[in-house]
Amino acid sequence: MYIFGRNPVLEALRGGREIEKIFIRHGAEDGGTAQIRSEAQRRSVACVIADTRKFGAMERELKAGMHAAQGVIALVSPVPRRSLVELIDLAYERSDSPVLAALDGISDPHNLGAIARSAECAGIHGLIIPERGGAPITNVALKTAAGAFEHLPVAKVGPLEKALIDCRNADFRIVGCADAGAEDYDAVDYDGPQVIVIGSEGAGISAPILKMCDVQVRVPMAGKISSLNASVAAGVMFFEILRRRRHAEKPA
Repeated sequence: MYIFGRNPVLEALRGGREIEKIFIRHGAEDGGTAQIRSEAQRRSVACVIADTRKFGAMERELKAGMHAAQGVIALVSPVPRRSLVELIDLAYERSDSPVLAALDGISDPHNLGAIARSAECAGIHGLIIPERGGAPITNVALKTAAGAFEHLPVAKVGPLEKALIDCRNADFRIVGCADAGAEDYDAVDYDGPQVIVIGSEGAGISAPILKMCDVQVRVPMAGKISSLNASVAAGVMFFEILRRRRHAEKPA
């Protein structure tokens, strides 16, 4: 869902609406949008400058002319967002050894939706998405997720580094899924609370986040291509954890 126009967007921010991202048309970064940018910063809502061609395409899709949009379009979150504290508390309510997924650099809404779908199907207890540098939950992400966001709690956080520190303080182990991981993913113990970090296809997990991981794992490749799509790698990880835990629950 989108809203547009300077006053509607500003009032939505002030009223506490859950906004994924605000697009400001290049050339419209004047005094009229300064309040919007300031309020967005205060609420940790990402503000991006869109080139005129991209912004014009958005206006046409919304059937909003330049004068109606006034150079500002906001993507309103269709999914309830929780704080990280709420997400962790909810995860522990559901399991003594919860598993969360944290996304680092996933910018494609298709991948976001696919990861959410795999996470929900595998019983992952929540999704951590950074406010900046992450894909917004668009209609594309919702469609790809096939209803997963209705059941999978989501926390949008500031710096992912801080969020992972908070998770570690709540007794979670940080597991990074990396191409150059030190151990095969199926050779690692996943007992206890876990945060599985998934990086982007191109850059993988960023260096600062990789340093924070307690263990790094890889999915071994047997073909000519050296890496998996991020959503596929995430699914492999999630279902390995599910397999291990279901096996552990079976009577000897």
